[in-house]
Amino acid sequence: MRLRPGNSRDVATFTRLTNAESQWLRGEDSWQEDELAAILISATGEPADNDRYLEVGGETVAAVHVHMSEPFTKGTIHLALPPCPDRAEYARTLVDAAARIVQSSPHTTADVDLQLDVAREDTELLTILDGLGFHVIQKETLLEGDIFDAPAPSWPADVEVSTFSVTRDLKDGYEVIREAFVPKLGGWHLAWDDYEYSVQNDPTALPGLSVIVRDFEGPLAIALNFMDTTKVNTGLTGAIGVRERRRNQGLGRALLLESLDRFRSRGWSHA
Repeated sequence: MRLRPGNSRDVATFTRLTNAESQWLRGEDSWQEDELAAILISATGEPADNDRYLEVGGETVAAVHVHMSEPFTKGTIHLALPPCPDRAEYARTLVDAAARIVQSSPHTTADVDLQLDVAREDTELLTILDGLGFHVIQKETLLEGDIFDAPAPSWPADVEVSTFSVTRDLKDGYEVIREAFVPKLGGWHLAWDDYEYSVQNDPTALPGLSVIVRDFEGPLAIALNFMDTTKVNTGLTGAIGVRERRRNQGLGRALLLESLDRFRSRGWSHA
């Protein structure tokens, strides 16, 4: 058994491993190769620095990807670990490797937190990780539904609603994201480098899907939307953010309904 760093050619390998795990858990693939490449090969996570691949008998059997971004108070670990008899040993080896990557980063401190994203159905892996000292801090639920009967959005009279443009709206969009999802809340946060890279390089960020809203003071709200590659005719709303000065006025609901309308316009049936 040996560990090796990743390289850009390993995107296909990571995709194969993570989809094998997803097929075991849910009976479906979770990623397409070009979509996963936008995550593994990113502005803040080059594969030689942030990925490790586990080989047994010359075959790559598991992998780990580590993500770190500002404010560098935690490292997020993503395991590609299909079922196998030695899964607990592989998990321990990969988590140890990930911890070394995080702790050796010049941006982090010695007491940096380690977090893992684990499918809630993977009770075996959750048990293994519990034995390694990890515990559940947050459960996320992916909601899905058909969009045939969704009503049209209703907007305040003083806002301008437009299609998000990378060339025109990149900085304005991040103003909203930065205020809506601040690191101190302890939840999801999108660093500038990752935001910029994903909206420009993720092949599922199709032009015309995302929405930005402005009022007389400037950028106000945003919906970042994508094509869901794991399900046919399905759109994915990745983030909806509204600046604090105009919250609780129905803008989030309007953004969601606007997003569903854009999915429908492409002939998609679900979100």
